[in-house]
Amino acid sequence: MATNAMGLELTAAHVNPSGEPSNVAFAELARRLENSETGLSMTVFPQGQVGGEKDAIEQVQFGALTMTTVATSSLSSFVPAVGVFDIPFLFRDSDTHPWHVVDGPIGEEIAQAVEASSDLEVLGYWSAGMRHIFTRDVDVETPADLLDLKTRVIGSPVYIDTFNALGSKATPMPYGELYTALATGAIDAAENDISGYRNMRFYEQAPHLSLTGHFFLYKLVIANRSAMEELSPEQRAEFDDIFAEVTEMQRRLFQENREQDLAFLREQGVTITEPDVDAFIDATSGVAERYAQEFGVDLVERIRNTQ
Repeated sequence: MATNAMGLELTAAHVNPSGEPSNVAFAELARRLENSETGLSMTVFPQGQVGGEKDAIEQVQFGALTMTTVATSSLSSFVPAVGVFDIPFLFRDSDTHPWHVVDGPIGEEIAQAVEASSDLEVLGYWSAGMRHIFTRDVDVETPADLLDLKTRVIGSPVYIDTFNALGSKATPMPYGELYTALATGAIDAAENDISGYRNMRFYEQAPHLSLTGHFFLYKLVIANRSAMEELSPEQRAEFDDIFAEVTEMQRRLFQENREQDLAFLREQGVTITEPDVDAFIDATSGVAERYAQEFGVDLVERIRNTQ
């Protein structure tokens, strides 16, 4: 964060492609701060310009960046407590249940865990949507359809364990290598939210989409605590007001884009399957139970029962 005669320049970075709601949200945040009444401004480095999510986390920790937004699956490598949100089939839906959880006491508890173990401040919870399976050749209607398919997953233990439990061969791989790996047949399948599936054009190489909804993925917006403490009370109040409005927009975009994205994908010839997810829940119940024991059965039950 730079200081100049006009005030403070904030910096942010993210990995999200053009058109993805987090990309749009940071662009809007920077645009709104162009007219800052307290001397704030923001420079955004999008689409992985500073590296992957773990690179961005480290740069925020060191103060080279003011803030970033990263998936819980990435942040859990630094702060294991956030990994509770990555338990399979933890959330009932993508539009209400997740927000009732993090906008209440549980979200505050997890934010405090992040802040207690690092020089990070949790600014808020954004959406990365419900995640689904897509393949090169197979319509996935039951876990049996995944048997022995090499499936790209995020390099997080719960992701690997979940897909191995479904019978596939879970294959961690950098996100930027996924399109080529699908094109060459190095992998057979992957999983992502619908927005990412569309915007990264994965449908071109894997035109079979199954709406399994196995994970809901939060994107936490985290900042360097010391950098945020440099803001005057007036600057912080202005930033918080704008950030709250951008957060609402980011979450809304994920929901509004869903049907538009599905319609677009159908126009591209994608086969969209809506399986009975009970079989997937049953197949991964052991994984869910094991991670519930790790993070606390009481906490997991509170999340499941949040209304």
